[in-house]
Amino acid sequence: MSVEKLVAEAPVDAARLAANTVKDIWSMLDAAAEKPAPSHYLGQKAMRAIQGVTDAARGVLTEAVRSE
Repeated sequence: MSVEKLVAEAPVDAARLAANTVKDIWSMLDAAAEKPAPSHYLGQKAMRAIQGVTDAARGVLTEAVRSE
């Protein structure tokens, strides 16, 4: 491929990449906006379990904070 052709196609490729990136980001934001928040259908215990915070760990952390 010649240098002239690369130079001529670079702006088109950059614009195409930018457009595709914007489309992908917009798609993710649109999907996130349409979904209900986990707090609408999950309880506090379920959300803590998903986050890896068990009741036992929560108790240990609570005691550690109280003892300070």
